Amino acid sequence: MDELTRFGIIPDVHRPYHNKKAWNLAITALKDFKPDVLIHLGDHCDFYKISRFIKDPSREFNFEAEINDCNLGLDELDEIGASRRIFIGGNHEDRLTRYLQQTAPELFGLVDVPKLLKLDIRGWEYVPYREHIKIGKLYATHDVGVAGKYAIFRAASTFQHPVVVGHTHMYACTIEGDALGKHYPAWSFGWLGDVEKVDYMHKIKVRRNWSLGFGVGFQNPANGVVHLQGIPIVNTGGYSCVVAGKEYSV
Repeated sequence: MDELTRFGIIPDVHRPYHNKKAWNLAITALKDFKPDVLIHLGDHCDFYKISRFIKDPSREFNFEAEINDCNLGLDELDEIGASRRIFIGGNHEDRLTRYLQQTAPELFGLVDVPKLLKLDIRGWEYVPYREHIKIGKLYATHDVGVAGKYAIFRAASTFQHPVVVGHTHMYACTIEGDALGKHYPAWSFGWLGDVEKVDYMHKIKVRRNWSLGFGVGFQNPANGVVHLQGIPIVNTGGYSCVVAGKEYSV
C-alpha cells in the first residue's frame, strides 16, 4: 500500500490581528505532523489600512507593518517544511486589488499580493480570490460568495465534490449525497484570528459563532481521495488541541 500524503490546512488568520496563542499552537502541532502539502485558505492578511470601512485611528499598524507581519507569518509556515505549499487568496487579500483599481490604477499589476508576500520566491502556488484549486479529488477555495453558518452547505451544493473552504470563521462539516448515492463532504475549520480585534461586528455574535482551529488530512495517492480532519483549539482554560493522538497546549 502506498504511503499516505499528509495535508495541513490553515484557515483565515487576519494578520497582524491574529490570535498569537492559537497561531503558535497550530504552527507547533503542524511542525510535528510534518505535512507534505500545506494549504492556506486565504485571509492571511487583514489589510485593515486599505479597507473601504471606517477605520479606528488608534490601530497601531500601518500598511507596511501589516505586510511585514504577514511575511513573518509566512516565514513560520515555510519552516513547517511542506514540499508543496498553496496560498489561496481571500476577500481580504482582494482588498489590495480593489484598492489599486479604485485609487491607483497606474500601479495595478506592479503591486500585488504574490509580490508583496514573495510567494514565487518562497515557492508557494498562488490561487487568486474567487478561484479554486483541485488536489486529487479535493477542491479548495476561500469562499463561494456567502458567509455565515449556511455557507458550508452552499459550498457542498456548489462543488458537489469534496471541498474545503475558509471565510466563515466557523468550524463545520457536512456530507451531502447525489441521486446516484455518492456522498461528498465539505469542511471549514474556523480561524486563527483575535476576536478582541474585530471592530465591525457585535462582539457577542463573534464570540459565540467564530471558533479557533485548523485542519489536517491524508490523501491516498493511488486514487486521489483526501480525508480531512478538523482540529478544534479548545480555549476553556488555556489553549490546547490534539493532532495524531498528541496533545499540544499553550
